[in-house]
Amino acid sequence: MINVQPDTTKQAGFGTAFSLTILLLLIVLAYAHSFKAAWQLDDVTNILDNPNVQVTTLSLDEWLWSMRSPFVDPEETKPGLYRPVAMLTFAANWYMGGANVFGYHLVNTCIHAVNAVLLYFTVLILLNAPNLKNRYRETAHFIAVLSTALWALHPIQTQAVTYIVQRMASLAATFYLAGIFFYLKGRNASSPNHRGLYWGLCLISYFLAIGTKQNAVTLPVALVLVNIIFYASPGYWKRLKLKWIWGGLLLGLFITVVARWLFEGGGAVATLGGGYDMRPFTMLERLMTEFRVMVFYFYQLFYPVTEQFSILHDFEISRSLLKPWTTLPAMVICGGLVVTALSRMHRWPLMSFSILFFFLGHSLESTIVPLELVFEHRNYLPSLFLFLPLASATARLVRHFSKRNKLIYGCLIIAGSLVILSMGMATYTRNMAWASPKSLWQDAMQKAPALARPYQGVAQALEREGRLDRALELYEMALEKSDPAPQLSRFISLSNIGNIYKKVGAYDRAVHNLEAAVKVETGSYTNRTRYNLALCLLNSEKISDALSHLDVLLSRDKTNSHFLAAKGYILFQQGDSEAAMDYFTHAKRQNPYDKDALIGMAMALSAKGFHERADRMLLTANDRYSSNIIIYLGLLQNALQWNNLERVDRYLTDITSRFNLNTMERYLSAYKNGHRYIDDTLVPVQDSTVVPVLVAFLQLQAETLIDITGVDK
Repeated sequence: MINVQPDTTKQAGFGTAFSLTILLLLIVLAYAHSFKAAWQLDDVTNILDNPNVQVTTLSLDEWLWSMRSPFVDPEETKPGLYRPVAMLTFAANWYMGGANVFGYHLVNTCIHAVNAVLLYFTVLILLNAPNLKNRYRETAHFIAVLSTALWALHPIQTQAVTYIVQRMASLAATFYLAGIFFYLKGRNASSPNHRGLYWGLCLISYFLAIGTKQNAVTLPVALVLVNIIFYASPGYWKRLKLKWIWGGLLLGLFITVVARWLFEGGGAVATLGGGYDMRPFTMLERLMTEFRVMVFYFYQLFYPVTEQFSILHDFEISRSLLKPWTTLPAMVICGGLVVTALSRMHRWPLMSFSILFFFLGHSLESTIVPLELVFEHRNYLPSLFLFLPLASATARLVRHFSKRNKLIYGCLIIAGSLVILSMGMATYTRNMAWASPKSLWQDAMQKAPALARPYQGVAQALEREGRLDRALELYEMALEKSDPAPQLSRFISLSNIGNIYKKVGAYDRAVHNLEAAVKVETGSYTNRTRYNLALCLLNSEKISDALSHLDVLLSRDKTNSHFLAAKGYILFQQGDSEAAMDYFTHAKRQNPYDKDALIGMAMALSAKGFHERADRMLLTANDRYSSNIIIYLGLLQNALQWNNLERVDRYLTDITSRFNLNTMERYLSAYKNGHRYIDDTLVPVQDSTVVPVLVAFLQLQAETLIDITGVDK
């Protein structure tokens, strides 16, 4: 599989093409069955429910807007430039194939394959750098192939490749690695023109990288590291002048400022101080915990059994140096690795570079930025060169025994091949967990049974399947489980329990759980739960309580069209049409296609005698929500109040032809029981106006059918 014999000039071209072809084939096989893996977690927020990236035309404005899609909240009214390069690729995928996951997975796998090729050629250049003094001249190809294969087929990379939205991590690594490659090509170029070209491409790669994901901001430091270890002479440090020291400090300050600006405003990925408001740990606690996380990452990377990999890990927060006791040893291990790498740069260049690059790659996401503690995809970029020392040591052993002991030599070749194949099999196996949200969280539930979040994840998947009873059981079980953020976890379980009861029409139980949820957590992220509570209170005929919760919501967010439309609806029901119209108008201004705002405003216009305008507005709503019976009932009521018999007949015919008797019966039964929020729609229609006419029309149709068929009554 890998050419382990000493390289020769004649063999180099064929050996490279053959080895890379085999490697790419193994990558495709390892990820082959992931192409149908479902949307997961942030995929929904960033792509599936994000209209900004759902490009359907070649309009330049539409494509530019897709680049401005925010990372955390796609409904932001003024989205900024959050990872615009990655978002543009999602828009391209949507344009080509819509919501079909195949195209997204195909692109992600191609990006991973490109990264493997880039890594191979970058390692080749590094192994021929001046400071290595041709020590790897005969084994460079073997080291490059083996280190690349260990990286590319490692199961830890599945989270960056199979998890669609983590294209942000893999594509950022593409441009980051391209930046290093072009820098090296320029560093080795003899022509000033070629050097300028390559370094210009390096700069472009840098901006594309930070436009894909913010952690790429460290590329200039990586280039300094490459220059010091592979090109600078041993006396480099002694000859450093003060201006270079100041230049380094300014570079560090620049990176810090840019990184803060890039992370600004991204919800949880926010300012260093404010982002911790939503986290169950302080900045210092996160920093101490991350030392243990780094050791855990090393364990995963060098002992890659599938049992070690999960979307979620049960990681205790470090509250002090000795709580848990592993905190201090982890700090010593990480510090020792960095100190050793710095002090042995020129004696052990590959080891030093791999260690320093690994910690540099984690310097943003695994230090003080207020993100979640552990995610495997964060290793995609930092682990690029991590297997260089192992590949180098293996190459030395293979080369040594190839001439001295053919039996050991053969065993080494077989063992190396088996390691690579087993890595590919582990990746193939790990990809099975990504098949669906249910399988992903079931896998996490097995590996972290004490945590609440996997139970919630499986429950949500069951809820989507319609297995509401089992989902309720799991949410109840989650209430008894632990979580790093216990209040937030309890809030999530109670909210989802309440929402299930809301779905089945058990509004009193829904109110009980939703009220408990909003008492546990009171942040702005609870707004959706409080809104659902207000709707359930409406259906429980507790209008004043519903109004109180809507007032709380509007005090937090005066631009949310749903909150505004609901407040307008209640005012309209209370007879205050003027005030209701103000709220409907404001809601429609925020979202011209808000269903409740359109219906509510139309019925308010109808009540004031503007029947033609009301009719046009309801027809506009019908164009967008054509299967909504409440819109048709609104059209019928408006036509009746308008005394437009032609439209009355048309809308009666439309209702009876579009909706079956079960649908009409379900609506009428719900309204009779006092429900004013039916089929996800607020109901401003007066049944006393439309129901008698509708029933009479149905009776007339039945009598006509009897007369035609001759069947006795």
